[in-house]
Amino acid sequence: MKRLLIFVLILSSLFCLLAGPIESEIVFADNQVVDVPILMYHSILKSRRGQYIISPDDLKNDLLWLKEHGYESVFVSDLINFCEGNGDLPEKPVVITFDDGHYNNYYYAKPIFEELQFRATINIVGNYSEYSTSSGDIDNPNYSHLTWEEIKALQENEFFEIGNHTYNMHNLKPRYGIGKKASEDYETYKKNLTEDVTRLEDCFKDKCGFTTNIFAYPFGKYSTESCEILSSLGFKAFLTCNEGINHLKKGDESKLKTLKRYNRSGLMTTKEFFKHAGMS
Repeated sequence: MKRLLIFVLILSSLFCLLAGPIESEIVFADNQVVDVPILMYHSILKSRRGQYIISPDDLKNDLLWLKEHGYESVFVSDLINFCEGNGDLPEKPVVITFDDGHYNNYYYAKPIFEELQFRATINIVGNYSEYSTSSGDIDNPNYSHLTWEEIKALQENEFFEIGNHTYNMHNLKPRYGIGKKASEDYETYKKNLTEDVTRLEDCFKDKCGFTTNIFAYPFGKYSTESCEILSSLGFKAFLTCNEGINHLKKGDESKLKTLKRYNRSGLMTTKEFFKHAGMS
């Protein structure tokens, strides 16, 4: 009886080793839900640092940390494809975003991303870029913003894509970001938001040769109304300033409405930041 039991156990072990298809199915099921951290950067400067400013060295250290810990960068557009049921994501994806369209993103960050082969989504404020382009006050990492020509070049670069951060609603007053003013009824609010956002899309199309379906909320301000309006305009992914890891499921687009991001403060070290973001 004892010998028979040992023989059965051996046969069971052999069966498990040969049952490759079962293991493949488990891996495939796991890949249907992916945890995605999204990082939010702003300005890159050597001269100073702050809540929204980090140094080029810190940026490079961040990317090296991500590489050493097995993260692979993907675009926001890759998240859209995944959530629409098209394409897959790596086992440890990370999304890197830059808000406001600072020229120093081009001057300092672009060479680092190309060297280390990381990808980033840069969200543009239209009137900032229009002022830099029309005034000729360009190429100063301390205060210039990306020109339309530079935006076009970034969109055509394999390591970058462009998002919409409004044309002229990145303000605290008279409204807070894209927030609805107390004096506006819904139709007036819809008209004002639509005109502003499509103005930037028209600039992208006419001056740069592309349009985008990615939207970053100024100051993270959003509402059910704003999401409905922007969705009707063709936007598919919405970047907030809420912190947390995004749990995305293949074929489920609902989480794209409120994608969470961790702000990269220049007051933290690389190690402190990724600990804060719960990444390892």
